[in-house]
Amino acid sequence: MRGTIVTPLILIAGGAALLVHNLFPEISFFSLVVQNWPYLLIAWGALRAAEILLRFNQGKPLPARGISGGEWGLIVFLTLSGSAFVFGTSMKNRLWSGEFGNRGILIFSDSYEFPINAEAACPAKARVVVDNRRGNVRLVGSDTDKIRVNGVYKIRALDRTAAEQIYQKLKLELTTQGEQVVVRSNQERAELESSVEANFEVQVPKGVSVDCEGSYGDFDVNQIAGDLEVRSANAGVRGQDIGGKVRVDLNRSDIVRLQRVKGTVDIKGARAGDVELDGIEGTVTVDGAFDSLDFRNIASLLRFTSRTTELQVEKILGRVSLSGGELEAERLSGPVRLRSKSKDVRISGFYGPIDIDLDRGDIELAPDTAKLAQIQAKTSGGEVTLFLPNDAKFDLTARTEKGEVQNDFGSPLRTEDFERGGMIAGSTGGAKVVLETRRGTLRVSRGGSWSGRDGAPPLPPLAPKAPVPPTVVER
Repeated sequence: MRGTIVTPLILIAGGAALLVHNLFPEISFFSLVVQNWPYLLIAWGALRAAEILLRFNQGKPLPARGISGGEWGLIVFLTLSGSAFVFGTSMKNRLWSGEFGNRGILIFSDSYEFPINAEAACPAKARVVVDNRRGNVRLVGSDTDKIRVNGVYKIRALDRTAAEQIYQKLKLELTTQGEQVVVRSNQERAELESSVEANFEVQVPKGVSVDCEGSYGDFDVNQIAGDLEVRSANAGVRGQDIGGKVRVDLNRSDIVRLQRVKGTVDIKGARAGDVELDGIEGTVTVDGAFDSLDFRNIASLLRFTSRTTELQVEKILGRVSLSGGELEAERLSGPVRLRSKSKDVRISGFYGPIDIDLDRGDIELAPDTAKLAQIQAKTSGGEVTLFLPNDAKFDLTARTEKGEVQNDFGSPLRTEDFERGGMIAGSTGGAKVVLETRRGTLRVSRGGSWSGRDGAPPLPPLAPKAPVPPTVVER
C-alpha cells in the first residue's frame, strides 16, 4: 500500500518518546519501552485496518497485501527487540534476587520449611545486630529483658533429605558479646546461598539500638528507643516509633517508610522506589534516585539531592510530594531552596524566604501571609504564577522575555509590554519579590492560593500499610 501514514507515525512516536526522555530525565525510558512496546504493534495494526476501511468506503481498489515485506521485517525486528528487553529485564531481576546461583537454576527443586527458635538474655540498652542475607525480618521492642527469635527457614532442594542436610549446617546463631547481641542466620554456609531464606520476628527490650544487614529481603522495625541502621543491596525498610537516629543505605528498594522518629534520618539509595517520611523530629537527609517522595511533618531541616534536583526546606509543617516531573508542597517554613532540571512546582501556604531556579517547568506560588519574605522564582522555560493576599506587602519585579504578562492583582502593579515579552512591577513597601521566565506566561493574581485549591482541606495523613508477613517472601 502506497502513501501509508503508519511509517511516519512510527517515526513521530519514536521521536516523541526520545524527546520526553530528554525533557524529563527522571522518567525511566527503558522501563517504559519494556512495559509498553506491544502497544506500538496494536496501534500499527489499527491504523492499517483504518486505512483499508477508508479505501473501501471511498470505492478505491484494495491493496493486494495489507503489509509490505519491509514492514513485516520491521514487525519481526520490533517483536524480537521487545521480547529481548522483557527477557533481559526478567533475567536481571532474577539474577539480582539470586534465583540463579553458582550451581545452576533451581527449577527442579521444591521449598521446605524448618523452624527458627532462639532465646537469650539481652541488656536493656544493648546493640542488636541482625545479619540475614535473604529473607524478611520484623523486629519489635517490648517490655522484656530477653531477646526472642521465632520464624522459619525456607530451603529449596531436590528433596527433603537434602533440605534437612542444609538446615543442619545453618542453625541460627544468637550470641551475646558484652553490650552487643548478634542474630545471624548463617545462609552463607549453604552450598548455594540463594536456596535459603530466613524469615523471622525478633522481640527485644525497647531500649536497644538495632543494626540490620542483608542482601535481599525486607526489614520492619517498631518501638525501639535507640538508633536504627539498615544496610542492604535490595530491601524494603519500614520503621515506626524510633527513639534515636535512623540511617538507611540501600542499592535498590521498593519502599522506605519511616514514621515518628525522634532523631535524625539519613537515607541513601542508588535506585529506589518510594520514600515516605512522617513525623520526623531531627534533620532529614535523602540522597539518591527515587520514583516518588512524600515528606510530612518534618520538624527540622530537610535536604534532598538527586541527579536532577536539589531541595532544602527549613521545616515542613504540612507536606512535600515529589513524583515524576512534579513537586507539590503545602505549609512550609522557609527558607526554601530548590534547583531542578525539569519540574513543575506548586507551593502553597509557605512562610519565610523562597528561592527556586528551574531549567524547565512551571511555577505556582501562594504565600499564606501578607507579610512576605523574599521570593525569587526563575524558570528558563515555563509559566510563573504568583497568588498574593489582598493586603500583601511586597516590592515586585516580574519579567518574561518571550510570553504574555497578566496583572490580575491590579493597582499598584503596572504592566509593560515589550516586543516579545513584558514586565510587571510595583511596590506596597514589603520584601523583594523577583519572578523571571525566558519563555512563558507570567501572571500575578489575588487570592493567596493556586487555582483549583481555594478552600481545600488539609491533606489527610498517610494511611498505614500492613507490614510484609515474616513468613512470606514474594518477588
